[in-house]
Amino acid sequence: MKKFIVRAAVLGLLAAVSAGFAGQKAEPEVILKDKRIVDPSPSGFTLIFQLILRNPTAAPLVLARYDYKVVIDETNYFDLQVDLNEPLRIEAQGETVIALPVKLNYENLFPVVPGLKEKDLAFCYVTGGMTFRDERRREKRALMAFSSDFPIYRGLEFEPAPVEAKSLTIGGAEIVAGIVLRNPNGFSFTIDRWTYTLELVGRPVAEGSGGEGIKIVARGESTLSFPLTLDFFEIGRPVYDGLLQPPTDARASGEVEITTPWGPWRIPFDRSAKVAVRKHRP
Repeated sequence: MKKFIVRAAVLGLLAAVSAGFAGQKAEPEVILKDKRIVDPSPSGFTLIFQLILRNPTAAPLVLARYDYKVVIDETNYFDLQVDLNEPLRIEAQGETVIALPVKLNYENLFPVVPGLKEKDLAFCYVTGGMTFRDERRREKRALMAFSSDFPIYRGLEFEPAPVEAKSLTIGGAEIVAGIVLRNPNGFSFTIDRWTYTLELVGRPVAEGSGGEGIKIVARGESTLSFPLTLDFFEIGRPVYDGLLQPPTDARASGEVEITTPWGPWRIPFDRSAKVAVRKHRP
């Protein structure tokens, strides 16, 4: 009899707990999906947090406003509250993805966070909440908190490489030209595609692509080299004169696509310089 009473009490307790969980109200959620950096330049970039807004309730909700605070390396950078002119609707049992951008402009950032300019890596912390409203205009606020590291990006450096002249006559030349890419940053990256145009003495002499899969370490460099056969009757006598009496005016332009820890970047370049010509002696 006592065992029956104890068993009945336990079952009753479990039923009560289950009923309690079943009676809990579903609440909207903010979930971090991804984070990446876009529009990098030596003056700054934008750190984007992709967020999933999830509505587990049985009725539609709209995102009416949101607020967040940004802390960089334990220093308050800014607080912001945004009221949406057109509230974003999330259907019942549905979800949607939004982007929360944090623009990091060095001109504003460095004075606020002392010592950041000398670092290779820093951290961004975001806290705040999203305020949702149901059809009866009742509000529910979902808290959010996430973080990301980010580099102090100092740009990439490009320049035409010295020319190796294997043969040089008044009619033409066999040369090896190239473009040097230097990485002054504290992070490594991999080249996905490198497209280029090379001019000598103002005349286009080469265009193409290459460099796929090359990894460039922090503060490292790599040279994209390509052999060329030049016909001076076609491209002009000034190129011959420039190679005969160096240094020669050269211009390298194009774009490099790279994979970084913060997503893919596309970096354009356009650099002119005077380059040496190293002649091979027979």
